[in-house]
Amino acid sequence: MKKWKRAVSLVLAAVLVTTAMTGCGKNKAATGKEADTLTVAIGGDPPTLDPHASSTSSSVNNLNPVYETLVRYDENGEIQPLLATEWERIDDLRWKFKLRDDVYFHNGEHMTAKDVMFSLKRATGPDGAKVSYIMSAVDYDNCEMVDDYTVIIATHEPFSPLIGYLPYIGAVVVSEKEFTEDPEHAALNPVGTGPFKFISWAKNDRCVYERNEEYWGEKPAYKNLIIRTIVESNSRVIELESGNIDIALDIPAYDAVALDKNPEVKVLRRNSTVVEFLDINVTHKPLDNPDVRLAIDYAIDENAIINAIYRGNAVYAPTLVTPSMKYYDDSDTDCRYDPEKSKELLQKAGVTDLHLKLMTAENKNRLNIATIIQNMLAEVGITVEIQSYESGTFYDIVDSGETELFLVGFGAVGFPEPDNNIYGPFNSKQIPTNNMGFYSDPALDDMLNAQRATSDGPEREAIIKDIQKYLRKNIPVIPLANTQQVVGVRSNVEGFLPTPAASHFYDKAYFK
Repeated sequence: MKKWKRAVSLVLAAVLVTTAMTGCGKNKAATGKEADTLTVAIGGDPPTLDPHASSTSSSVNNLNPVYETLVRYDENGEIQPLLATEWERIDDLRWKFKLRDDVYFHNGEHMTAKDVMFSLKRATGPDGAKVSYIMSAVDYDNCEMVDDYTVIIATHEPFSPLIGYLPYIGAVVVSEKEFTEDPEHAALNPVGTGPFKFISWAKNDRCVYERNEEYWGEKPAYKNLIIRTIVESNSRVIELESGNIDIALDIPAYDAVALDKNPEVKVLRRNSTVVEFLDINVTHKPLDNPDVRLAIDYAIDENAIINAIYRGNAVYAPTLVTPSMKYYDDSDTDCRYDPEKSKELLQKAGVTDLHLKLMTAENKNRLNIATIIQNMLAEVGITVEIQSYESGTFYDIVDSGETELFLVGFGAVGFPEPDNNIYGPFNSKQIPTNNMGFYSDPALDDMLNAQRATSDGPEREAIIKDIQKYLRKNIPVIPLANTQQVVGVRSNVEGFLPTPAASHFYDKAYFK
């Protein structure tokens, strides 16, 4: 048996043991819980409740009940009105939005275009540094308040994906009054226009909300919402099986297999925009050679990784544009695994006795993936040293450029807008914040800028598909798995649907 196949077998054995242990939770219906309280568990505590100061999934999922954006995606990935009733693109640089006139903040203040303008200014200024990746496209100096319920949003350059990014957390509408009078208090006590009012936050434990009885839209069916922080996935699963929580986000694949057998729980799966991939720092020789990068790709059996780690809760995607996104190129979707071809490419490049460092954050899935890759690359003569770090330290090292190979994921924001998954990771202006492999290619930059400047339609589709072919050929990163959003829900909960973008909404849920 090949060494990497033994590594896969060991990973599978460990997964099965963990699954068996996870399944030991009590399988009972929820008892003692109020029928008007929905309890959700997520895997991390929000660093802040300021929507312009963090774009982590923990912040997003704690702020979605409170804040709203001008537009919102529906379950099919189509843009729908929210705080804006209609919109039009006036020219290459400007979009006009008409606002609802019946919306009130939780403090009783009427929402108007002044609040939208204030929110844009804040999101594009120093306070919005954490959301600048998206909001930096907005040219605030040329934005305009036409009247109390009409605004014009301008962009620095032609930017056709703008409408697809406006459901993003950085584009929420905040209360000018709250952030002007006491910004520190507002950052810890969010006041929005959404279906729930914020009540309290116990750090590393929970956020508590109550139904907004003056909500302009359809009110939630239940009165109270609790979002608990439960870091360990095993603990989230046990709490779900015990009936202490109603919805558990981010269920690992091995736990999902066990939960599928529990009649008290439903496992909801949704194809996502997130791709786990092997990033490559192309500034280090011989990784600057496309043939060497291609050789590494041919040495890796992505389907084996998907089966071992994700247990069928992922698919292979040849680039970072996923099948759930528009303009996905399905003309070349096969895994390239071919060790002999890998050896030929290394010989062509004149590379022998190659030693590489593979870095990862201390994440169980990624450490298992790293071990499998280490063994696969050994089969073609590449020696890999695995180095794991605490998450903050890992990303500091990545930003410094002191990397060779490293495991990361990307794509939680822009469903189904493909710009999110191609511009950030590959445009040279995004080095090192999003383009973590320091990949700089003028021809690719030109294509990335062209698709942003081109209106949605056949011409933009052709450019984006050409970009995917270009990435497939030049291999700046090696995609491993397009993961699914996997959520566990108690069997008596209906109406909740996970989104592909890991940004979830709970207001449509109800108890049957």
